[in-house]
Amino acid sequence: MRRENEIFTRISFVLANSFYDIRYTEWAPLSGTTYTLGLENGDDNKYLMVLDYHGSALIKVNSEPYFALDDYHNTFPLPKGKVKIEADFSPFKAFGQRTEIRPGTPVTFKRNPSAYNFWVYANTTLQLAKLAQGYLKEKLLQVLTESLSLAPFASVSRDQLVLASHYWRDFPRHLLDFTQGMNYPEHSGSYEEALKALSEGVRGLRELFGKPGKMNAVAHAHIDTAWLWNFDETRRKVARTFSTVLNLMERYDFTFIQSMAIYYEWVKEDYPALFNKIKEKVKEGRWVLGAGWVEFDANLPAGESLVRQLLYSQQFYEENFGKKAEVLWLPDTFGFSAQLPQIMRLAEINLFATHKLFWSDTNKFPYSVFNWIGIDGSRVTAVAFGNGRGGYNSDFSVESVLEQWDNWKDKDQPLLYAYGHGDGGGGPTEDMLVAAKAIDQLPSTPSVELSGAHNYEAKENWNGELYVETHRGVYTSHSRMKYLHRRTEVALREAEIWSTIARSYDEKRLKVLWKTLLKDEFHDVLPGSAIKEVYETVYPELENVIKEADKVALDSIKRIAGEGDKLMVFNSLSWDREDYVVLGEEVEGGQRTEEGYLVRVRAPPLGYTELKPLRVNPVRLEGLIMENEYLKVKLNGDGTLASLYDKETGREALSSPSNKLVVYENIPGWADAWDIEPSYEDKKFELKAEKYEIKETGPFRACVRFYYTFRNSKVLQDVCLYAKSRRIDFKTTISMPDRELLLKSWFYFDLNTPEATFEVPYGVLKRQTTRNTSWEKAKFEVPMGKWLDLSEDDYGVAVLNDGKYGVAVEGNAVGLSLAKTPIYPDYTTDAEANSFTYSVYPHKGDWKEAKVYQRAYELNYPLKVVRGKGGEGSFVRVRPDNLVVEAIKGSEDKRGIVVRLYNVQNNRGEGEVELWFNPNKVERVNVLENPISGRVQLNGNKVRFNYRNYEIITIKLEG
Repeated sequence: MRRENEIFTRISFVLANSFYDIRYTEWAPLSGTTYTLGLENGDDNKYLMVLDYHGSALIKVNSEPYFALDDYHNTFPLPKGKVKIEADFSPFKAFGQRTEIRPGTPVTFKRNPSAYNFWVYANTTLQLAKLAQGYLKEKLLQVLTESLSLAPFASVSRDQLVLASHYWRDFPRHLLDFTQGMNYPEHSGSYEEALKALSEGVRGLRELFGKPGKMNAVAHAHIDTAWLWNFDETRRKVARTFSTVLNLMERYDFTFIQSMAIYYEWVKEDYPALFNKIKEKVKEGRWVLGAGWVEFDANLPAGESLVRQLLYSQQFYEENFGKKAEVLWLPDTFGFSAQLPQIMRLAEINLFATHKLFWSDTNKFPYSVFNWIGIDGSRVTAVAFGNGRGGYNSDFSVESVLEQWDNWKDKDQPLLYAYGHGDGGGGPTEDMLVAAKAIDQLPSTPSVELSGAHNYEAKENWNGELYVETHRGVYTSHSRMKYLHRRTEVALREAEIWSTIARSYDEKRLKVLWKTLLKDEFHDVLPGSAIKEVYETVYPELENVIKEADKVALDSIKRIAGEGDKLMVFNSLSWDREDYVVLGEEVEGGQRTEEGYLVRVRAPPLGYTELKPLRVNPVRLEGLIMENEYLKVKLNGDGTLASLYDKETGREALSSPSNKLVVYENIPGWADAWDIEPSYEDKKFELKAEKYEIKETGPFRACVRFYYTFRNSKVLQDVCLYAKSRRIDFKTTISMPDRELLLKSWFYFDLNTPEATFEVPYGVLKRQTTRNTSWEKAKFEVPMGKWLDLSEDDYGVAVLNDGKYGVAVEGNAVGLSLAKTPIYPDYTTDAEANSFTYSVYPHKGDWKEAKVYQRAYELNYPLKVVRGKGGEGSFVRVRPDNLVVEAIKGSEDKRGIVVRLYNVQNNRGEGEVELWFNPNKVERVNVLENPISGRVQLNGNKVRFNYRNYEIITIKLEG
């Protein structure tokens, strides 16, 4: 019986024997990046391999996309007849490394099918033998020995060895050493007898040892929309990958899954014939669509952004493929909001699949198949796959299959196994597809079905968020990205609301703007973990979206305001509001500031009124003590809050000096931009303001400006208190050229709070502030939306923000992350100045009684002022006020308008929306705007409906 290494070498010769009639040729340059080659082929088994190329290329045959040259694919079959081959090169490797284009050497050869198939089957069997023990190992080696004895004598030419070494990464390359002068002729005999013996021997062992279960294997190519390369390279990666998959589908029966509707839109625009082939495979059921415009971050976007991710992808699929996606496939996203199950159900998606849960650094996720239950009680079937070697980029090696099978919890249901090269794209290879057939025949491995996701039945339940215990730094990295993202969400909401009311809604224009935002919500872009060139693209385009959306909103508001010279205030929020505006011209009673004249005004819900400055008790500033009718705020000269005294309740809100700016050394591991390690607090430095100055003294706003420096980094912060307000603002500008730092602001509240409440997309979530269990300890940094709150039964304090998402909450301490400055993959992260505001809001009662959510919206949605004819009106009024209007837009069928609200509380009741017009038809719809059940009643301009806990409510109106 042969030894393992002997069998391995013999198998390597079998691969070499599979190549014959080898002929070297040359490319002819067409341009600096494109090369061509003309061939005439009359054989069924003729292939082309490219040796020693640098870069990646789309191979076109007779001007149509055909295959890819990348880090994992260098060989493709040639069609019969006259063939014109073009190789369009890109100067990047799979993971974005830039390289000088080198087209390499094209080589044609014929393949001996029996030798190739025997190589794959024998190599796969040997993989199992290396992992097996005892009798099974012995019998596998015996079967291999006997089948190899029936193979032709090993005799190879140097050219056969060269091709084998370029084709197979594991080829023993030492066989090529010292063979430069070797000129033995090619040999390639029949391996049919050896293959038959191997198959029969393996079948006998399979009958003896059996199969432990089943696996559903689906081909996949995870292609990051941008990461270590920019969007334009992804567009090329998509065309290359899809071409390869379609080519393989002509020869093999398998199923491929690909999410991200933007990729299909790109292919439709760039290569219509390729797109039509995809449509055929989707119709055949061999190409599975995954929902989402991109594979989005699922913690940081607002609820409406998540809705549009699913709406626009499902809309594209239905229009182009005649069907909707049934699965939300997010293998690599860094955690998942607890409201996502409801949003999925409302987008007619019932299956969720991810791999990322197995990246957790503290606790092992306990399930493979489970019911994921959202905050409202919505449930979807969820599958956590890829727990083992390869993950979502598995290679169909025996080791990968067995490791994932061993870790699969639901042995009575098929293992979900995603195979194909990914991250940089590429997808499945021919070897993987043949290896799948071989593994299906082996003993002690699960049976293989090359299909889509199985109809899984969950027995276990998981309630709430799917928190991934790693990559906690992505809530903070690239502060400007976070801020621009929030501003874009705000601008698009305002543009849609006001243009709908003004009857100037331009669906096409707004959808283009929305799709730009959705693209930039990809899970390495919004989280701040992409390269510098990505943000050089993203920042200007988001700034342009904001500019365009602001123009739409302003033009619409002016249209509503009409002709006139009266100052008018517009409020897009669905409640009565008193707030401050800054005017560009002097107004009687206004406070002069750097930005203009500050006045306090009132505005009706989702409406307008003539601007009338309100009189208020002035805020006072004496030394470093700011005081209004509600609060007395004492500042220290080092920039911290010494005291936050609530005059109405007679209560001190702080337990110790707060707003402590602390710099931590943050050097995680390879995942520099992604991670904050649990040990980050080991090395820290508390910043002290070097100086301060009185910036504003009232009567409406008092501000003290503090200046900080640390090494080469600077922080400028205005601490401001407004008249007739409980909100203290920290208007902050940071520039941090120093690397590997994390900057936090710490507050210590005098509260007894074992749990805190956080805004999440379209809802709220409670998290423990204790550290009793490993699960609680792992959440030392968590994501939030516009606000978080710590409350006792009768008193609490909220922290609000206009673009900060990462926070630590332990007991009564809140540490808001302000900046993170990694080197990899973008050494310029947060080096330039960026500005933002965070606020502290002490209040009577809990967060619901204090309407904390309204205060957070007000921080993010300033009132707008224009000139017009005056008067007052409210376009939408909502009752009760736990219902928040988030979107008013034209309906997708262009027959009416859609109003979307959500219930911010865990309660039920009857809601009412009072409109500015009298509809003649009303219906409850889901986020795809398809009718759903649910009571809704129309009475004139009022719509009444029932609502449930944390429910997202969409109402379509016509007439």
